[in-house]
Amino acid sequence: MKNIGMLLFMFIFIMPAILAAETNSDKEMDQFLAEKRAIVKETMKLTEKESAVFWPLYDDYVKIQVYGYRQWTALIERYLKERENLSEKNAKEMITKMQDLQAEDVEVKRKYANKFSKILPYKRVFEYFLLEEKIDAGLNAFVAEELPPIK
Repeated sequence: MKNIGMLLFMFIFIMPAILAAETNSDKEMDQFLAEKRAIVKETMKLTEKESAVFWPLYDDYVKIQVYGYRQWTALIERYLKERENLSEKNAKEMITKMQDLQAEDVEVKRKYANKFSKILPYKRVFEYFLLEEKIDAGLNAFVAEELPPIK
């Protein structure tokens, strides 16, 4: 239950700053990542042996996720700027970019699931990726709520 509270804290207080174009700074991203790491640590309850191999790989994975978060944020910001006069050409480009980002996300998850499964039991890897899905779902729900209505 405490994890849900931490997730809510992240999405209510930290994510608006990350997703706002004017304040998308490294400080807010670092705060988000610190909160996310705390949630993962508390939820996974890794043994000392598991921690020794998990966290370095986790850090590599997070670096790739940050790139994806920033790309997704840039796409949303572009849409918000252009939405009133969005041309067919730009809309098509944005669809392609969105699909590319989604495909990249799936590919990265596959790659890292394989890497994690080489150092941890499959059950632990599955639990970790379920937690990642929860965090992603919360982020996506937050973004959906913040987007203006479609006209």
